[in-house]
Amino acid sequence: MNQSLTEFRTLYLERLLSFLWRQWSALGVAGYGETRDNWAIDPEALLLFTLAVGRSDARLFDEVLDWLDTNGDFINIQRLKMIVRREQFSGQSVLPAVAELLTQRHNSLKWKGLIQDKKPPVHKESLFLLKDRQPLEQYGEPEPIFLKHGFTRGGIKLRGRTQPVRTMYPTGLVFKLRALFGINARSEIILYLLTHEAAHPSLIARDIYYSQKTVQDTLVAMAQSELILIRPVGKEKQYWLKTWDWLSFLGYSNKQIQWVNWASLLKALEEIWLKLDQKELSGLSQLGQSSELRVLMQSVRTKIESAGFAGALSDDKSYLGERYTSVFLSDIERVLG
Repeated sequence: MNQSLTEFRTLYLERLLSFLWRQWSALGVAGYGETRDNWAIDPEALLLFTLAVGRSDARLFDEVLDWLDTNGDFINIQRLKMIVRREQFSGQSVLPAVAELLTQRHNSLKWKGLIQDKKPPVHKESLFLLKDRQPLEQYGEPEPIFLKHGFTRGGIKLRGRTQPVRTMYPTGLVFKLRALFGINARSEIILYLLTHEAAHPSLIARDIYYSQKTVQDTLVAMAQSELILIRPVGKEKQYWLKTWDWLSFLGYSNKQIQWVNWASLLKALEEIWLKLDQKELSGLSQLGQSSELRVLMQSVRTKIESAGFAGALSDDKSYLGERYTSVFLSDIERVLG
């Protein structure tokens, strides 16, 4: 792997971990500075992404467990399952262990449906990894729940330092909606309509990871309140609401809330990480590496652009041969901000 790509792999992981710390901190995790991002955080997508990338930062991983122990009731399990089915995050292999841990700690059925009832894997792997992806040395007795699911790690000591979610900021908007409307499709629909001029139920369903029937039926019911409005667009009915009235009611006057399809974007960022982490990539020529990166970005372009980053990626056809590698690096820096 050429030097610039080698350095970028390390930098990319550091940027992803910094991003995760910033997002979880906005939701109440201890240990990172305050953020003022203007987007609404998606906790289900963030959790799945963290269960993969967060394995390179044991402290972050356990702070997220602490957050789930305190705020796990806010997680939408139905939606989490839908994201798992559609996006296939690599971190979903760790999810059953987390679910069983929470089920035991709270004696609750909420997470039980995520626990896979199967024989423990014969081959175990280290849960935590060094930045070079080598296993992190384990100290003490292995934690039994994670060991049962095929992962070795030391004991878990949750510190209880998680703070309540800061719902006064845009990052916590979905939590305010879930507290008000419940852990259901209504909260996700309101969030979507607050950040879009109007939309058809099928588009809303796709972007919020609910079935079209659920969204259609819910919108029909909500429209009876006359606070969710309908307008004809051709042969379609699109739904909308009076954004500024709602934002004022919710305590976000004069705030512009940014929509990001986090599940789509984070899955794309994960695919990029998994490619950069492949040992086979280092054995290729610069031309071969450039070709691999080109194919990668062609495969994730739609996910990135539909997530709210239209125009962020360069047209790879304009950069032939080895020239594309530097374009790839610039594009990813642009997406990461």
